[in-house]
Amino acid sequence: MKKNVLLGLTLMVFCFIAGGIYIASSIQSVTLNLGRVVSFHQVEFLREELEHNIKAVQTDLLLQGSPHASSFDHSVALIETLEDSADICLSCHHSEKTTHRLGEFVKAIEHYMTLLSRSLTMQANNVRLENARMEAFSQGENLLQDIKTLSTASAGKISERITKIQGDIKATNYFLMACLVLGPVAIVIMAGLFLKRFTGSIDTLVHAAQVLERGDLDYRIAQPLKGEFHTLAGAFNGMAASIKDEQQKFETAHKSYRTLFETAGEAIMISRLDEPPGLILSANRAASDLYGYSIDELQTMNLVHLVPDGQEQEFLEQIRKAGDSGEWQHRRIQRKKKDGALIDVALSMGPMQQGEQKHLLTFCRDITEQLRAEEEMQRSNQMALVGQMSAGLAHEIKNPLAGIKISLDVLAEDLELKPEDKELFGKIGNEIGRMEKLLKSLLNYGRPPQPQFDLFDMNRLLANTLGNVEAVAYGKPELTVHFKKELATDLPRVEADSAQMQQVFLNILLNAVDALETEGTITIATDREDENSIRIRISDSGKGISEAALEKIFNPFFTTKSKGTGLGLSICKRLIEQHGGRIDVESQKERGTSFIIILPLIQKIGGLAA
Repeated sequence: MKKNVLLGLTLMVFCFIAGGIYIASSIQSVTLNLGRVVSFHQVEFLREELEHNIKAVQTDLLLQGSPHASSFDHSVALIETLEDSADICLSCHHSEKTTHRLGEFVKAIEHYMTLLSRSLTMQANNVRLENARMEAFSQGENLLQDIKTLSTASAGKISERITKIQGDIKATNYFLMACLVLGPVAIVIMAGLFLKRFTGSIDTLVHAAQVLERGDLDYRIAQPLKGEFHTLAGAFNGMAASIKDEQQKFETAHKSYRTLFETAGEAIMISRLDEPPGLILSANRAASDLYGYSIDELQTMNLVHLVPDGQEQEFLEQIRKAGDSGEWQHRRIQRKKKDGALIDVALSMGPMQQGEQKHLLTFCRDITEQLRAEEEMQRSNQMALVGQMSAGLAHEIKNPLAGIKISLDVLAEDLELKPEDKELFGKIGNEIGRMEKLLKSLLNYGRPPQPQFDLFDMNRLLANTLGNVEAVAYGKPELTVHFKKELATDLPRVEADSAQMQQVFLNILLNAVDALETEGTITIATDREDENSIRIRISDSGKGISEAALEKIFNPFFTTKSKGTGLGLSICKRLIEQHGGRIDVESQKERGTSFIIILPLIQKIGGLAA
């Protein structure tokens, strides 16, 4: 296109220069032709003047010798004027032929003038004088005849030349008028062609840019363009292809990161660092599950809304510190859910650059189970240590205590004791029995026997155990106990140690009886937890357990009963865990307590399935 524009401009400049040169040469030619026309008229004028002068001389010649004759000086002046006219006529022509012919004419004039001079100066008789005058007159007539011949011959040529000059002038005028009319028309047509070609290409490129602006990256300029527009169209198509390729890469990366963001197990949130700090901009599904809010709700909240009451300002300072220092912070803290419950989380937060803006990126992971596991691990280690100490201590005390008991029995049989002494011996024996029971519990806790797994009906085992507890409850006339059984009829057989399970159930049921003061209800319920485990719930309507006691309920040697050892529930928990299950407790003051036991149907390690 640039070459075409330059070519068009060059052509136009050339046309203007050529037209200007032609106009200048035409003006010069017309001026020259007009000068020739003037010269032709001047020649005619000179010939007429020469003819007039010859006629004047001829007239003067005829009047000589008459009363009307001119003076000598006047005749001489006429002859000089004739000579000057002849010289001027000769000087106006330059062609060789014309000059030669005029030269002969001038010689004839000179001869005529000689004859005139003789007629004026001759002092002879009248006859000779008259002859001289007649000879001069005859020469003058000849000259007039030559002038007429020259005038007749040149008149046609002059007229022809003048006609040709006028034709040339008219042709020049017509050409100039055509240039004045057709020149602008040609310029307009050429400009129109250039504009049509230029604007057509521009319209194609503008349309392509508008289509690209609307997001259609598949559009390509298929219309063939020329010159620089062809190069520009190729660059545009390449740009669109490059943008589409980059967009596809970006979309792929965005989908990958979005998938990672949405499917991450940790709660991830992006929030503002500038004002207002902590405003949540984005959150993933894990964050919604962790805090109990929907994603839309989270994106209208601030991070401080998830902080326990009274810690808002402290957390805002931590946000500002993370933004100012640019360092990541890692800590274990508590967070508040939608229902107000507090959860333990591992929080990591730090700045994240997005374009020109800096945001806060936070990761939260619920560590409630982790802390529980750590606590359980710590407690298990403590329990193992306590068990080892208890087993060793029980072993060391058991033998001496057995000797003391035997000695007391022998003394009681051999000695004659007063009633009060026998009562004292009886109390000592009871205390020794209590100590033996405690030592047996210590041994069972320190070195629990390995379970012997077999398949049995859990509902039947619970019914038998409940029958034993009913007998104990009926032995307390001051207490009225109602027993309820809600046993699932489709409960499958369970692989477990039935003796150890009966020990667990008996311990929990006896504690339930002790929890009742005068009257109450004890309920046993069984059901499927899932396809691989069952759930057993033992509930009472007793006085309940305080929150402080619930936290320590499974700790060894913790008891709320005056005669308890504090090892019963610890042993129960340990036996349940040996079976791959778990035991939980729920209680409300004055409303009762429930123990929930989850047991697998099949033992994966050490059982029949192994």
